[in-house]
Amino acid sequence: MQIDAESLSLVWLWTCRLLALLVATRAAFSVDWRGMLRDPSAVHRFAACAVSMMVLWSIQATVAQGPGLHILGVTTVTLVLGPATALIATLMAEIVTSLTSGADNAIAASWLAGSVLPVLVTDGCRRVVRRWLPRDPFSFIFGCGFFAAALAAGAAHLGAFLMVGGPDQIWSGAVPSVVGFLLLIAFPEAFINGCLVTLLIVYCPERMVGYDADYERRRRL
Repeated sequence: MQIDAESLSLVWLWTCRLLALLVATRAAFSVDWRGMLRDPSAVHRFAACAVSMMVLWSIQATVAQGPGLHILGVTTVTLVLGPATALIATLMAEIVTSLTSGADNAIAASWLAGSVLPVLVTDGCRRVVRRWLPRDPFSFIFGCGFFAAALAAGAAHLGAFLMVGGPDQIWSGAVPSVVGFLLLIAFPEAFINGCLVTLLIVYCPERMVGYDADYERRRRL
């Protein structure tokens, strides 16, 4: 998600930069870098997720005068890497994407809206699924994959539009239906991330953070 710095007030711009610095510092100290470097497969997963998001985020569209829109893919990355490592991977992808698109003045705002919010929403859904739903692969797939991705996409784009004056665009008619817009954004995000999570659960469940031996495959009747 690319937010134009000209659409942000100076207060919003520096607030986002300060908040992004605090979040990135906390995430960097939370990642087990030594453990990752000792595990080549973990390094490969981290690099694959970062590069995949760079490529995915380079394909964008713009609605009215709002931020650049694209498929996030953050839900799958969060479930593969964990929230802290996912924040670092998304930050790397955001920096590269923003620099190549000329939107480097609003890297912090774009990262907060398009990555930090989805990571927090996805991890929150994962915790809710683990605590309240049956330990079943279908609970994980639909709760952490499909539903979490839709909710994360809605939160990300709603947050971005609020940053750039979304209410003014809605009242002026530039964005006629915010609910319809969020549903339009959430459906492809849920479908793509849900399918990816399903494939990972079927073929390599050990790569998913939070999907452990407590989850049992549903027995046939």
